[in-house]
Amino acid sequence: MSDQTADNGNQDHFEASKAHARAAAAEMRDAAAEAAREFRERAGGIAGEWKEKAQGVQKEIENYVREHPTKSVLAALGVGFVIGLIFRR
Repeated sequence: MSDQTADNGNQDHFEASKAHARAAAAEMRDAAAEAAREFRERAGGIAGEWKEKAQGVQKEIENYVREHPTKSVLAALGVGFVIGLIFRR
């Protein structure tokens, strides 16, 4: 085998390796993009669920305060007093 033939063989092997590496990188990039898209969708769904739950809790608290205004004010004063004691120390 001549040096020229060996050089051409090495060059072909090198080019094939580069092409394989590029293809593998493209596959990894596509897989990462797909994983990111799925994560965004799931996170958006979870965020929506939490928002709905928070709004439900807020409505329940508002209804309780409307039905029991005196208890609500006294509870708020008590919590404020306890927090004041904690931060005073």
